[in-house]
Amino acid sequence: MEAVLRQNMDNLQASLAPYADELNAKIDQSVEELKARLTPYTDELKAKIDQNVEELRRSLAPYAQDVQGKLSHQLDGLAFQMKKHAEELKAKISTRAEELRQKLAPVADSVRGNLKGNAQELQKSLAELSSHLDQQVEKFRHTVGPYGETFNKAMVQQVEGLRQKLGPLAGDVEHHLSFLEKDLRDKVNTFFNTLKEEKSQAHALTAQEQTPAPLEG
Repeated sequence: MEAVLRQNMDNLQASLAPYADELNAKIDQSVEELKARLTPYTDELKAKIDQNVEELRRSLAPYAQDVQGKLSHQLDGLAFQMKKHAEELKAKISTRAEELRQKLAPVADSVRGNLKGNAQELQKSLAELSSHLDQQVEKFRHTVGPYGETFNKAMVQQVEGLRQKLGPLAGDVEHHLSFLEKDLRDKVNTFFNTLKEEKSQAHALTAQEQTPAPLEG
């Protein structure tokens, strides 16, 4: 009986040893993939800003040159501020992703450190691991989630400011202004919804892989 228990314990330790390394690798991979997606996403968002602002600029064609010049300057200011917000959004998410990596990295080390313990200690360590992963991923969601709404609010404020500066002319370009708001808001919301789905899938996969085979009697 003792030999069987010892064999099962050795098997459990052997199966968990590479898991600790794999977990670290998965954490790094997930964070790097998220950060890698931020650059093309930000570029796409800024391209949307340029596209919509250019549409607004073309809509000013019927007006006199002096009017066009003043309004074009206002549009340049709008594009600059919106791109600035896009870069700030990218930087915030990237920072939070690095923080998540730093908080999860010690988890794998704790599993590795408990490999020499008994089965009860190992399973307790895995239970704590699952709880810690849940907490940190949920904190990441709660922290990052409002960033999209912050961007959308900043966008609305910038567009509303442009409306006020346009004065009576705002009615002539209202369609383009409304489309600008909707287009950028949809882009941001889609990204954050995708981010939530991917985090849920990644955590479910990690939780599934962390469950060791039961000890034989």
